[in-house]
Amino acid sequence: MNTVLEVTNLEQKFQLTKTYLDSLKIRKGRLVRERKICHAVNGISFKVAEGETFSLVGESGCGKSTTARTVIKLLEPHGGKIVFNGTDITNLSRRQFLPFRKQIQMIFQDPYASLNPRDKVIDIVTAPMLLHNIVKSKKEAFDLGVEIFRKVGIREEQVSRFPHQFSGGQRQRIGIARALAVNPSFIVADEPVSALDVSIQAQILNLLMDLQSEFGFSYLFIAHDLAVVRHISNFIGVMYLGMIVEQGTKQHIFENPKHPYTEALLASTPRITGDNLDKSKPVTGEIPSPVDLPSGCYFHDRCPYVKPECREIMPPEKEVERGHWVSCHLY
Repeated sequence: MNTVLEVTNLEQKFQLTKTYLDSLKIRKGRLVRERKICHAVNGISFKVAEGETFSLVGESGCGKSTTARTVIKLLEPHGGKIVFNGTDITNLSRRQFLPFRKQIQMIFQDPYASLNPRDKVIDIVTAPMLLHNIVKSKKEAFDLGVEIFRKVGIREEQVSRFPHQFSGGQRQRIGIARALAVNPSFIVADEPVSALDVSIQAQILNLLMDLQSEFGFSYLFIAHDLAVVRHISNFIGVMYLGMIVEQGTKQHIFENPKHPYTEALLASTPRITGDNLDKSKPVTGEIPSPVDLPSGCYFHDRCPYVKPECREIMPPEKEVERGHWVSCHLY
């Protein structure tokens, strides 16, 4: 199967000291300059195959959304390589990246903030079509927009309304319609159901899966809800402090987790039967600061299986079974 997206050693950093004066501090009676850098994404690698869904899951603040925004170049990467359909897009300028923009679309987390409140929803969907010359006239754009709205469950008589006249679930459907407007081959879905009621989440997830079956595009799906990830994913990467600590098929992750952090995530998921993972041990402590990364394995201060080398040496990624990779000194 063809690889749509290949990310290698991706890094993203943010300078927290905005000005020269911000960086000046007094230490032991001396004036010194300190630059604070937030290490949001720290050398992650993964692939997304054609027609499949790769999900990134982890706690809030682990770098999932930053990864998504970097992959589609809303943020410029600080290191690594991004290859889309065989083309290295890592260092392309905005003008050079424009032909790829219509192939890569994003569904944002907040359906309230991601839609322009001043535009009618039909204009929100047809504007990308006209910009990228998908259609030849406004009439053709309107007809195609109505057809796309029908596919996502918005009726034709509703398309002339403004975003505030729709519910949260309907606004997310409008966001999905906007992503579909330019017929992309790759969609980044950044927690598309986290802001919705539980009763609406299943509808949106099933809609995303039905559209994928119909159009054949690939997803990079961002989530912190393991039940959502299990429902929609083919492959899963578990992130912790800007790194992917384990990745594999959803069967690998849910039925045979290897990394202690993955075990802890699964054990913390409520189950009606109460059959949590017996082999897991409780995780204590707080997530380290991305401004001051720990030495060795980033998880060692919270890991119940910590060994001396964990505190000094970053574990390499190892294939523990075919297609199942983990970064841990236990293996």
